[in-house]
Amino acid sequence: MKQPTFPSAAEEETKSEQNQTGAKQKSKKFPTATELISHYQKEGGLEAAEASVKVIEDLQNALVRVASSSKNASSKSKLLADARKIDAISGRLAVVDAKLETKPGYVETFALGLASGAALNGISAVWPHVTRGISQVWSAVKSGTDPSAAS
Repeated sequence: MKQPTFPSAAEEETKSEQNQTGAKQKSKKFPTATELISHYQKEGGLEAAEASVKVIEDLQNALVRVASSSKNASSKSKLLADARKIDAISGRLAVVDAKLETKPGYVETFALGLASGAALNGISAVWPHVTRGISQVWSAVKSGTDPSAAS
């Protein structure tokens, strides 16, 4: 079914804004949904349901144009700022996730605990021998440098 081309509500709105001069601006009454439906029924030969769908499409297009116009730049910048914040948070979460993946699991932690325990037991077994050796070296250096022992 081929639909006739009629000016949509958004196009009528922009044309009315363009036709107004810098002098006194007249406030133009926009057509209501009922008027638009009856317009599409009379001029386009559409049924009530088809005309309603066409009016809804026109209103949606007008809403999109208003939302994306340059007049709403502050909302765009707010949206971009929110998107940047979400990107930053996502990046931080990726870093935390990567750090958590490099941490040892339960099995690795248990094995490290056993190895460190064995190392401490080995050190405790060797420690008396190390201290005895250090004390012997100390006493040898002390006796070698004592002037009273040289006589």
